Amino acid sequence: MRFMNILAPTALILASLSPIAYAHEHQHAHSLAAHQHGVATVNIALDEQQLILELQSPSMNIVGFEYHPRSAVDKQAVVDAEHALKNEQQLFTMSNAAQCILTAVHVDNDLAEHSDTHQQSAQDEDEHQHSDIQVSYQFNCAHPEKLKRIDLEGFFKTFPLTEKIHVQLISADSQQGVDLSQSHTAVSW
Repeated sequence: MRFMNILAPTALILASLSPIAYAHEHQHAHSLAAHQHGVATVNIALDEQQLILELQSPSMNIVGFEYHPRSAVDKQAVVDAEHALKNEQQLFTMSNAAQCILTAVHVDNDLAEHSDTHQQSAQDEDEHQHSDIQVSYQFNCAHPEKLKRIDLEGFFKTFPLTEKIHVQLISADSQQGVDLSQSHTAVSW
């Protein structure tokens, strides 16, 4: 029951952090967020001991393509990307003093959702398709007051096609939006 008491306000907070405010080139049919190659969005909400990070990125930034994987190499790239996305310690650096422990991770990958029987048959249709990857990370932080910075340098190194990350953060102490890049990788509050 305590989880639901924390989750409901946190979900409302994250819902209010709409990435629609950013300029975009085109919309993805399954998403409310902007779809721009090289750009990802991360929403961060810290509510008491609950820390939630939600990532949304065009598949191009993560696997290097957006079409439905056909070859063994493409399919392996999707599997490898999902594995890397689930390794939060490789992607995000947080203060050890905050003692944040990952409690759940969920990857929603448009490319992995389609089996061979559901793939588009025409290659020209694939060339115009957009696909996104969304990941939700939930942490429990023993000392959330000691969490004042999250560094995404590992994310930029793991997925070098990502040039910019729009970060929106809300906590008891701060509400802010910041753009991170490969040369400026951390958000502080």
